[in-house]
Amino acid sequence: MIKSKRFDDITIHLYEEQYREALSQFQLNERQRIYSSLPKEVLDDALNDPNRVANVALNDDGDVVGFFVLHQHYQHEGYDTPEEVVYIRSLSINERYQGNGYGTKIMMNLPEYVQSVFPDFGHLFLVVDAENEAAWNVYERAGFMHAATKEEGPIGKERLYYLDLSSKYVSSLKLSSSKQSEQGPVDIIDLKVNQEKVGFLAIEQFQERLIIRALLVEDAHREVGIAQNALRQLSTYVRQNYENIDVIEVMLFGARNELKPLFQKSNFVETIVTDDYTMFEKYINY
Repeated sequence: MIKSKRFDDITIHLYEEQYREALSQFQLNERQRIYSSLPKEVLDDALNDPNRVANVALNDDGDVVGFFVLHQHYQHEGYDTPEEVVYIRSLSINERYQGNGYGTKIMMNLPEYVQSVFPDFGHLFLVVDAENEAAWNVYERAGFMHAATKEEGPIGKERLYYLDLSSKYVSSLKLSSSKQSEQGPVDIIDLKVNQEKVGFLAIEQFQERLIIRALLVEDAHREVGIAQNALRQLSTYVRQNYENIDVIEVMLFGARNELKPLFQKSNFVETIVTDDYTMFEKYINY
């Protein structure tokens, strides 16, 4: 098992006793305490359970800026998830270091880190309170898919998120508006990996809906999961860049359209099915 991995200006490290004092000083504000336990409240339970692994995130100065637990074989009450599963639990950023993007950086790189710790596991899950929109926007940005909603969790309505721990996962994919969007009613969203454009989404707004007009990934990049990751991130992108949009829709023509499995795996739901076309929709506000 690896001990640490460095990503940009953070290092994710397996817990060691030298970090206990820093975790005892870890702070969260009153609202954040509703959603997450303090590290000191869950640390010893994690250390005494062979299925749990405690982890810290360090900045370039060696400060403990984040904490989380990876829990293998965990089954969250009310959800039927696979046996070979890893849950992310008790994820939090020390209040003193919030506002520096550490949470987003951790989530964007967490799949690669989890694969290093648990190379034989293929499923990554987490549960978040439905009211904690800032958190689930980060999760969707990192490629996690909203898989289910539970009306009555321990502290109210909650959302289950899932990510396939596949080697095809593209953690560096970014969605960004293209200058071509200024030229007409259809907005172009560039798909970029390491600043290189590898494809695009074309979308058009119609009242409270956004209609996907086209999705293209260049041939050289089609086998690495970019299209599915882009569709997973699209909900967050829309919420951040559009107002009063409730639904994303797409119409696929032909009974055996090859894109059907892609949209099904990306949490779109079939709403109209005919011999000639299938309508898929995804609600982005819950």
